[in-house]
Amino acid sequence: MANLTANPWSFTSTDAASTAAITSIVSNGASALLTTTSAHGLTGTPYISVQGASPSGWNGGYRVEAVPSTTTLLLRNQGFRMALANAGAAGNIYTVAYPFIIEVTQMIWDGATTGSLSITDLSGAVVWAPAIVATYTGSGFLSYMKAFPINGLVLNTLGSGTLQISV
Repeated sequence: MANLTANPWSFTSTDAASTAAITSIVSNGASALLTTTSAHGLTGTPYISVQGASPSGWNGGYRVEAVPSTTTLLLRNQGFRMALANAGAAGNIYTVAYPFIIEVTQMIWDGATTGSLSITDLSGAVVWAPAIVATYTGSGFLSYMKAFPINGLVLNTLGSGTLQISV
């Protein structure tokens, strides 16, 4: 995992989010049980991002309270989500690179040769998603500069190179 104590933060393809498809989300007041179609690979109490869920009110960041099995997660259910209907098979979970609001000043994708980069916030809103086409030769260097807050950081994909984020 990337060192988040230094500035800029530096990520490689090994830091890309793990993902699993959601089978169901069942609300039980202050908690919700999320079930995935296959083993999610999570242990401990990490933060996750739910993206593409239906109803969309389930989209967002969650602290995992417990991992009852390889395909279930017990999530802290807060605020308006307590009244949401239970959800069927929709969406995905992603591991989170950083679960809190951050002020980003610059992002640099260096050494990009193949694949793509996709960064979202905790709710799945795209922050930056440039693409390198498969026929590209040479070394790419893409930069995105703008001071803006991001509600959490999810590194959905990082096909090649190094991503640096200045905070």
